[in-house]
Amino acid sequence: MNEENQKLVKRLVIELIDVMGLDVEIEEERIEDIEGGESVYTISLKTEDPSLLIGQYGANLQSFQHLVGVMTRKKLLEQGEIESEEINFNIDVNGYKKQKKESLIKLADTIASQVLYSKNSVALRPMSSYERKIIHTEISARKNLATESMGEDIMRRIVIKYVEE
Repeated sequence: MNEENQKLVKRLVIELIDVMGLDVEIEEERIEDIEGGESVYTISLKTEDPSLLIGQYGANLQSFQHLVGVMTRKKLLEQGEIESEEINFNIDVNGYKKQKKESLIKLADTIASQVLYSKNSVALRPMSSYERKIIHTEISARKNLATESMGEDIMRRIVIKYVEE
């Protein structure tokens, strides 16, 4: 994501927070490298009351990020500046997503060991697409294990299965 688009995302985040009347500061901005050589612009927010922005299981944060993405794309379309470049960014509040990712990796490790030992499939609780991607990625590197997403919408979950090689 180019520098101009990063500035636009940051400005829209600040505008939305102001409209919401929240006391939030931007703690950090950085570019993170992810799988496949891609990079993601990340804005880390810090607040005394993170529950309003995070919500239950991160639902508010996911919606906030989606809204910023929609607003960014709309602004770029209005300016005629939308490019083939993907508007790829991440918003985190008080390290919630970082902690969530770490706990999901631990969950994947625990369930993977259980499935390898018992050779029985295990279905996890329904998760967001972001959470499911972390589990799929973690399990994909393991021998004799496979993942499958089942269900629809908010009831979509991952099943971790034992597979013979």
